[in-house]
Amino acid sequence: METPWGRLADLDATNRELAFTILSYDKHQLLEGLVVENTFDQILQPLTEAAPTSMQRLDIETIIVDTRRKAARRLALIWTRSLTFPGLGRYLQALERVADVHLIEFRENEFFATKCSAGKRAGEPTPLQDMLALLSGRRPIFQQADLTVRDADRQRTAFWGYLADTYKGDRLWKELVLFRLLVNFGVQPFFRSVWNLDRICLFGDRLWMLEAKHKFPFGKDALRFGINDGELNMMRLMNEAGVSTLYALVVKPKWSKEVGSMYLHSDLRMRSRALIIGKIMDSSAIEAAERTLGGRSPAHTSLTGTCTLSYKYVPADGFCLIGSLADRQEELSRKLFELVRSRDGQKVSDEMIRAQRIQ
Repeated sequence: METPWGRLADLDATNRELAFTILSYDKHQLLEGLVVENTFDQILQPLTEAAPTSMQRLDIETIIVDTRRKAARRLALIWTRSLTFPGLGRYLQALERVADVHLIEFRENEFFATKCSAGKRAGEPTPLQDMLALLSGRRPIFQQADLTVRDADRQRTAFWGYLADTYKGDRLWKELVLFRLLVNFGVQPFFRSVWNLDRICLFGDRLWMLEAKHKFPFGKDALRFGINDGELNMMRLMNEAGVSTLYALVVKPKWSKEVGSMYLHSDLRMRSRALIIGKIMDSSAIEAAERTLGGRSPAHTSLTGTCTLSYKYVPADGFCLIGSLADRQEELSRKLFELVRSRDGQKVSDEMIRAQRIQ
């Protein structure tokens, strides 16, 4: 696979400056989003370590492609770092209801794709780019985020101030860098409409997608949170596949896009004001969001920072309270599990969210 820094097989996985350069190819919000996702994973950790295990996270990354063709309209690419954990076959079968599924493996320093059927491999591995070139019928076109959404200071702060230290040893390359290389230079160059899904988990015997975001609300009267059409479509797709969705938000105490995510680990006052809220996005919740008027979000919300996106919204008072970032990890984990188990909880109010705002 070709990248702007040479062939994938020739890249130095131990070079952290190179890792930073690769992750900086995207907008700074992506790097800051990785900080938020790691923070959310820490909340989940007590569940994954419980005995008996309350939750198992599948060691995979999911990429959904809209091929814009009548045949094989949806393509699901599942990169698995291991083939031996529970739930993988069930997840592959679930996605087969809504998409053509291919299992992606990284071996011999290259990505290979294998067609799946009935939750198992049903063909010979093919170099990923060869398969996608055949499916798309186009030459790869590489896109980079616009400079206006690549704030170098915020990128350096997120990477060197948190990610480089948190993901020690080869974890940085295996868990973060390789996936961005896969998306940006393995898949995105062949298709216009590409989404990657957040963590997929087994709660008991049911598959869940946990979508974690870092947002602040808008609205003069009733508060609401925007959700772009692509994210909403992915939630609907997963619902059709039989995978439930928990939409979890870390609510920014400062309602500004100029505030990054590093306060989550450096400012105790901000941490105590950062609420964690969640909502089960079942079919009725998805349909309710789809009926909202929505609008067009600013260019900085798009992948490259050069186009606007359509969005809908979810009322703030439709979310349930999980806690704040100042709460004990075990308590947050318990509240999240209760929300998933009962599909209900203590509703938040506009007043509660406004009370945590820092001007």
